[in-house]
Amino acid sequence: MMQSIFKHVLLFVFCFFSLSGFSQQFTQKDRAKIDSLKKLDYKNIYDSYLKIDDDSSTAIVFAQAYLEKGKEEKDTIRIANAYSQIHYLTNDFNIRFSYSDSILLITKNIKNENYPIFGYINKGTDFYYSGNYKKALTNFLKAQESIKDNTNISHKISILEAIGALKNIAGLHEEALSNYLQQLGLFSNNENINDIYFLNLYRNIASTYIHLRTLDSADIYIKKGIKESLKLNDTLEYYYFVSISGYNEYFKENYQAATDSLQKAFPFDDDHNSRINYHLYKGKIAKDLGKKEEAILNFEKLDSIYEIHQDPVRELPEVYQTFINYYKEKGDIQNQLKYIDKLLAADSILDANFNYLNTKITKEYDIPLLVAEKETLIKKLENKNKQSGLGFLIAGGLALIFGSGLFYYYRKQKFYRKRVEEILNSDPDQKVYLDESQMSFLRRQESKKINDISQEVIEQIQNGLKKFEQEKEFLNNTITLHDLSKKLDTNSNYLSKVINHYEQKNFSNYLNNLRVEYAIEQLKNNKQFRRYSVKGMAKEIGFNSPDSFSKAFYKRTGIYPSYFLKQLEKVTK
Repeated sequence: MMQSIFKHVLLFVFCFFSLSGFSQQFTQKDRAKIDSLKKLDYKNIYDSYLKIDDDSSTAIVFAQAYLEKGKEEKDTIRIANAYSQIHYLTNDFNIRFSYSDSILLITKNIKNENYPIFGYINKGTDFYYSGNYKKALTNFLKAQESIKDNTNISHKISILEAIGALKNIAGLHEEALSNYLQQLGLFSNNENINDIYFLNLYRNIASTYIHLRTLDSADIYIKKGIKESLKLNDTLEYYYFVSISGYNEYFKENYQAATDSLQKAFPFDDDHNSRINYHLYKGKIAKDLGKKEEAILNFEKLDSIYEIHQDPVRELPEVYQTFINYYKEKGDIQNQLKYIDKLLAADSILDANFNYLNTKITKEYDIPLLVAEKETLIKKLENKNKQSGLGFLIAGGLALIFGSGLFYYYRKQKFYRKRVEEILNSDPDQKVYLDESQMSFLRRQESKKINDISQEVIEQIQNGLKKFEQEKEFLNNTITLHDLSKKLDTNSNYLSKVINHYEQKNFSNYLNNLRVEYAIEQLKNNKQFRRYSVKGMAKEIGFNSPDSFSKAFYKRTGIYPSYFLKQLEKVTK
């Protein structure tokens, strides 16, 4: 339930720990500036870097100077810090993963307050936002393991939030609530926490209370969130809480109030998960009121969104069962079979994702924490006097960390507007280059075999995919996994596994990325293509709707095609 809420929950984590970078070509003037900056000490470079106002090309010069100085002095922590400084300059998950791996590679054998923890948290967050909850959990658990002897409270808050989100997704709602209430306690005891973090936390707590059907408690946090978002004039947050209010009213069986809230928030639903929730609850309300046709219409829209994005949705079996019963009453055997197949597939996907999370969280997070808590209590009894002094130091350090975090959050929002410049200036043949040690690490990752497929079959499929890409067959909007597997003389299961393993994405995202990259090159180089509407572009490159094209373009680049087109018009005038 409420899948979209948990797509927004990692605000604290995201603002603090997004680490990545990208290759950059520097002008002769920039190179001279970098060489000059390297003569300064690290603090002066960093302080100058913080003063830069909304200019990514200048910022990267300072960050590069910091990085090169660290490499020349073989200072691992400085190198890792430099990767942190340039993290906001990319929204490409592939680049993010590469640099997360790089940070982990260079810091895995050191003892430091922030490393390798940052690498694990960053990688977990990226997996979370790309819908790979298993790998997200694996990395958050590694981060948890890394902070055993760490007194940094911001790390503890981040892990509480991340694991809380995954617990909710896994259906462990009481345990998730415990995480969030602990986080609220840490927030409430520190006056330096920005209000936006409280809003995010109120949303998480309210949604968890709804899961637990403690609806009056949910109301308390919904009202807190609405009041605070109005005070801050934060329109997006306000409508998030209006949506959650609609879900809460549904479970109170106040169907008109629920409908009013859902309708009010719908124009501001900014991602596919929010729209899935909208149609889910509109369908549920119609079903409860005996309006079968309206329920089916909303569930069809939900299903079409799911087919595009393939993010696991807990309510899919319930939705598909409604379809089965509906078509059974109508005597429509063909559609009954269609939705029975979908139900079986959904059950399999949900089992693979949610049961895994449930078991692993309990075994590798909750139980070890109980043991650790016991050990901590014993140590507290032995070191009572020392703890009071340490607490004072922690509070001071936390204030500094939070101030830095808010700065990075602000900078990140501003630099999103620069994303279009990166796309316009990018070379389609230019790849992201990493150090040789990093490349070696990534090659080892790529060379891992798929156990149940022979190397010969894997190579056959990879060669087929290469030809498929070269001949631009991905532009065919009717291509399916089954069709392509047939064309490559293999089966759907093998093809899916090879794409998942080597491309690190499912078939749908693989197609979408190819189409978006093609669209970008056409927009940059083909004047005729730029005259198309977004709808026309979508049709031309294989998408079935302008909405699916826009969402895929945003997911790949961090901006929408309509915005990119407007910027192109300014540049080409």
